Amino acid sequence: MKRQAKMITEHTSKKYLFGVSVMAMALLFFLFSGFLFGGESRSKVQQTPLDEPLNLRGAGNLEVENWVYNPSMKLMVVTLNIDTSTSLLHDKLSFAAQEKEHPRRKIPTTVEYQNDGRYVISIQQVSPSFDVMALDIKKEETNRLTLKEDELHSPKGGEESNELARIYTDQTKVKTDPNLSIKTTLEYELAALSHDVKETKETIKDKEKSILSIDKRLEEMDQKIVELESERLYETKEEKEQTNAQIRELTNEKERLRRDVLEYETAINTLQEKLQLLKEKQRMISS
Repeated sequence: MKRQAKMITEHTSKKYLFGVSVMAMALLFFLFSGFLFGGESRSKVQQTPLDEPLNLRGAGNLEVENWVYNPSMKLMVVTLNIDTSTSLLHDKLSFAAQEKEHPRRKIPTTVEYQNDGRYVISIQQVSPSFDVMALDIKKEETNRLTLKEDELHSPKGGEESNELARIYTDQTKVKTDPNLSIKTTLEYELAALSHDVKETKETIKDKEKSILSIDKRLEEMDQKIVELESERLYETKEEKEQTNAQIRELTNEKERLRRDVLEYETAINTLQEKLQLLKEKQRMISS
């Protein structure tokens, strides 16, 4: 009887331990399934950084100034700035949007405003679950004969050579604005001027800070030269030669820093003139 009871107890214990093990494995699977299958359940974040230079395949730089989304209106507005020194400034560009979730769906993409390298592009009828939105930037060919000749020698119909960049926004990262809407040309122009005014003011402040930093450095160098000249009075001939070399080095560095200050001051004067012109243009357009 005791032996039978012992066997029943051992059997019950084994069943209990097996049950606990199964529960523990299920719990661990639940906890770590996100890591094991994360690549399948969640896509990698694809977001082009704002206000950072993006090379347009050797044709200059572009910056994404803003990318905003209004879910209720299924609308996106992208603001781009193309470097004014690039050859693309006078070329006609085209833009095409594509959703990751619906790559074959044609999405209305319109240039709402364009001036001096700034483009405002609207993307409409955006799907609620777009996941990632891509915007292709291409240079349009003005000579169709040249394009057809290129197509004969290109496996992709000549399109690859015209594509300048592809930028992205991720549904988990894009900035949302429930009040976003398509504005008038005048409103976009005023917004562009406001951006330029703000950017010019920030550049002036940065250069003024650089001048203050150099002035402080010059004061420290002057003090160091005075100290070296005082120490030189009690040095040996060999020590004096070393001290003189330090003084010459500091003097040359001071001259270089003074030239930098002059360049900053000249740049500030030019920027202040630009700022006045921008403000005057703002007043003229607003009135």
